[in-house]
Amino acid sequence: MTDLALADWLLALIPAPLVAGLAVGVLSSLSLAAAVGAGSVPATGLVGYALFYSGPQ
Repeated sequence: MTDLALADWLLALIPAPLVAGLAVGVLSSLSLAAAVGAGSVPATGLVGYALFYSGPQ
């Protein structure tokens, strides 16, 4: 149970940029839509990496 594969880490990390964008949008003068939209770019990159480059074994 303690061995986590790369796919497990990727699934856990996908929401992180979205939450960071949400925090930036709430705590700064930047609009919430722009901040979450900017956070979705690295989240989409993680999804693409998980799907097409390093899929589960």
